[in-house]
Amino acid sequence: LRLPGTKDPIIPLREGHASHHKESQRFCYTNTRVPQWHDIWTRTQIRVNSSRMIRVTQVDSEEELERFSVWNVVFSFLRGKLNDTSIDVDLYSNKTCLKVELLEPGTTYSVVLFRRFDPKLFLVFFLGLLLFFCGDTLSRSQIFYYSAGISVGLLASLLVLVYMMSKVMPKKSPVYFLLVGGWSFSLYLLQLIFKNLREICKSYWQYLLGYLLFVGLLSFAVCYRYGPLENERSINLLSWALQLLGLLMMYSGIQIHPIALGLVLVAVCTKNLDYPLQWAFAAYR
Repeated sequence: LRLPGTKDPIIPLREGHASHHKESQRFCYTNTRVPQWHDIWTRTQIRVNSSRMIRVTQVDSEEELERFSVWNVVFSFLRGKLNDTSIDVDLYSNKTCLKVELLEPGTTYSVVLFRRFDPKLFLVFFLGLLLFFCGDTLSRSQIFYYSAGISVGLLASLLVLVYMMSKVMPKKSPVYFLLVGGWSFSLYLLQLIFKNLREICKSYWQYLLGYLLFVGLLSFAVCYRYGPLENERSINLLSWALQLLGLLMMYSGIQIHPIALGLVLVAVCTKNLDYPLQWAFAAYR
């Protein structure tokens, strides 16, 4: 495929077919398959594996590959430069395009598109189901209170650290553009850490262990200082928040949107089934 006024072709991707390249290229996948009910936990991914570091930029159409934007340049530097990148393709998207840029000469890479059952989606759906039906019990559990407090402390400490760095950084510093928005860059940093978690655990396990112990103990001390929730209204708010989070996880864990919405409605009706039964029994009497 060639766009008007361009010299570089756009290579179409086919499911299960791996292509090998030695120079920067652009790729597009056109989805012609209608999602079926058995695709509820199916994930379609484009995987790029290279011998050295590369930069992968994802767009939604061929036109965006040609469009120049200052924000695209900035975000391209914020994106991770990895030698193994996976891009999720929405089952309802008509076309997904990406651009692979080589950062070092002599780099070879392969691009393959595949469709498979993803156990992570099922796990997200199952955890959402547990949160929705067990939210009342968890909101009153001290074990859940301390576990959730420590987990939130471990994640929030990274967000607070980068946010504080963005505040003290000089406004005219080039690094300030990377830290602008504070929280947005923090979320990107968390995503980059999770992508390289295995390498971090292998090479910097001493620092990781020290960070987990220090922040974990500090979070536990803060939770112990304020203690578990005792006010009934606060407990109800936490319970409703857990149930809402559970519904969102259930919906996001299923790829087929009508089935996801139907299961969410079934879960809500099942949990509150006792109220209609009580009303029906009262009306009967």
